[in-house]
Amino acid sequence: MQRAALSIFLTIGLVLLASFYWQPGGNPDADPETVKRRMALPQTYLEQVRAWQYDADGVLKEVLEADRADYYARRDTSELQQPRFYSHDGNDRSWTATAELGTLRHSPGILQLRRKVLLTNDQTGGTLSTQAMTLNTRKNTARSQVPVTITQNGSILRADGMTANLNSERIVMSPNVESTYVQPQP
Repeated sequence: MQRAALSIFLTIGLVLLASFYWQPGGNPDADPETVKRRMALPQTYLEQVRAWQYDADGVLKEVLEADRADYYARRDTSELQQPRFYSHDGNDRSWTATAELGTLRHSPGILQLRRKVLLTNDQTGGTLSTQAMTLNTRKNTARSQVPVTITQNGSILRADGMTANLNSERIVMSPNVESTYVQPQP
C-alpha cells in the first residue's frame, strides 16, 4: 500500500513539475526571426511629444519636442520625427536645433540629428546648417563631421566640420574653412 501511494504521489509530482516547465508553443525567443521582428518594433510611441528639463534650482534648462517619438526599451533610445531642441543656459541665452529625423540615446543624453539640421542662436539670429549633428545635452555641446554652413547678417562661413559649446557660444570650424564677409549697412 505504501509503495502504491508513493508511486502515485511521485507520478503526480513529476506531472506537476513537467507542466510547470513545459511551454507548448516553445520559447518565442528561440526563433531568431521572431527576435528580429520584436527588436524592430517600438515598445512605446508618442505623438506631439514635449519634454521639459529643469536644473536643481528649478530654472528651465532644455525643451525637447517631436512630432513623433518611438521608444525602444532594449536599446534605451527614441527615434524622433521632426525633433526640435531648445537649450537655455539661465542667462537669457538660448539655442534652437531642428531636423527632419533624430535619435535620442537616453542614458548618455546624446541627441543625433539627421537631414536638414539647423542650429540657431536665438539672440543673434546666426544659423548653422548641416546634414548631421550630434548634441550632448548634458554638456551642452554640438559636433558635426560633415560640411556645415553658418550664415549671419549676409555673411557666410563654410567648413567640413565643427564643434560648438552652446554655453560659451563658441563654435570652432575645421577643416577647410572658407568665408564670405558682408559689411553691415549703416
